[in-house]
Amino acid sequence: MKFIHSREEEVNDGRDGMHEEIEANEKRATAPSSLPDDVVEEIFIRLPVKTIIRLKSLSKQWSLRIKSHSFAEKHLKMASSYQANHPSLMLLPYPITVTGTKIEFNPFSLGGRRRLSSTQLSFPQPFLGWIHSSKSCDGLFCIQSSKSTCVVNPATRWFRYLPPSRYQVLNPTSAELVTAAAFVKAAVDYKLVWLYNSFPNEGVTVTTCEVFDFRANAWRHLTFTPSLRVFGMPESANGSVYWFTEVDNNYKIDVIAFDIHTEKFRLLPNIHPVTSSSVCHSSMCTLDDRLCVLTTTTLLDKEFWRLKSSEDMWEKIFTIDLFSTPLYWIGNESSWTPVTMWKKTKMLLSHPCSMNLVIYNLQTRSVRILNIQPHTVCTPYFESLISHI
Repeated sequence: MKFIHSREEEVNDGRDGMHEEIEANEKRATAPSSLPDDVVEEIFIRLPVKTIIRLKSLSKQWSLRIKSHSFAEKHLKMASSYQANHPSLMLLPYPITVTGTKIEFNPFSLGGRRRLSSTQLSFPQPFLGWIHSSKSCDGLFCIQSSKSTCVVNPATRWFRYLPPSRYQVLNPTSAELVTAAAFVKAAVDYKLVWLYNSFPNEGVTVTTCEVFDFRANAWRHLTFTPSLRVFGMPESANGSVYWFTEVDNNYKIDVIAFDIHTEKFRLLPNIHPVTSSSVCHSSMCTLDDRLCVLTTTTLLDKEFWRLKSSEDMWEKIFTIDLFSTPLYWIGNESSWTPVTMWKKTKMLLSHPCSMNLVIYNLQTRSVRILNIQPHTVCTPYFESLISHI
C-alpha cells in the first residue's frame, strides 16, 4: 500500500508539474511581450484590424497602446503604403435604394483577385430611399440619404450619425439626393463637403455648399459659391475637391475645385485640346493623389488626362483605342470609369451600367473580367483603426 501511495504521489507530482507548465505557457501567451515596446508596436501596426481588436482583450497595456490616436495613425500609414502594391476595394451592394437598417460592406483583394470577409452593419435609423456613399477616406465612409447622414468604419464597426444638413431640413419630403458629399481629410481633422445645385428642376445655375465640421458637430453654410451647375460624383486629391461643371450652361465640360484648407472655389483650365464637340463622355478619378480625367471622344478613343501639380495645365498620359480592346464588346464604350491603377501597367475600370469590373493591361491591351457580385459603389479601400472622429 505504501508503494501504491508513493506511486500516486509521483503521478500527482507529474500532473501538478504539467499544469504548472501549461499555466506558465498561458501566462506567457496572454501577458505583454518581453520585447521592447517599439518592436511590439512595429509588429502590431502590420496586423489586420480584426486581429488587433482581439489583442486588446489580452493585456491592459496592449489595450491602452492600441486605443491611442498615435497608434491608429501609424497603423493607417502602414496600411496606406501596403495599398500601393497590394490594392483592395470596397464594394457596396446593389440596389442603391435602401428601405431597411442593414448595409453590407464587401472588401475585395485585387492582388489575390478574391473576396475578403464581408461586414453587415445594422443601423438604429433606416436609410429611406436612395443613398449615396462617399469614396473611402482613411477607411471611413459617409453614407447619405435624403433624411440622414452617417460616417462609418466597417472594419471596427463604429459609426456616427451627423445632425441634419440645411438641405435635409428644407427638403423633408424629398426621396432623392441631388448629388453626393465628399468626405476628406484636412490636416489633422476631417470635413464633409457638399456642393449641390440649389434648384435642379428649375434650370437655375446656382449652387449651395455646406461643410460639416466634426469638431464643432455642425454644418456651415458657405455664402460665396460658384453659380455653375455641377454634376457627377466628386473626387478629392492634393488638398482639393473637384466636380464637373458646365460654364454658362453651354455644355462645355470644365472642372471646378474647392480648396479644403482655404475653403475657396476656383475654375481649372480647360483640358486642351478637348472641346465640347469632340467629347461625348468624361469621368474623374484620383491616382497617386492627382486628379485624372478619362474622356471618350467621338472617335471612341479613351484619352487619359492628368492635372499637373501646379494645377495650371493638363497632360495626356495615354490613349486607349476601344476598337482594339475587348472593352468595346463588354459594355457601352462611353460608360467605362477608372477606379485605380497599380504597378503603372494595370488599370481597374468599372462599368456602372453593366456592373462589370475589368483589369486592363496598358502594355498588352488585354482585359481580365472580375466575377463579383452586383454593386453600386467601387472604391479603393484599406482597413484602418480610425474611429470616434
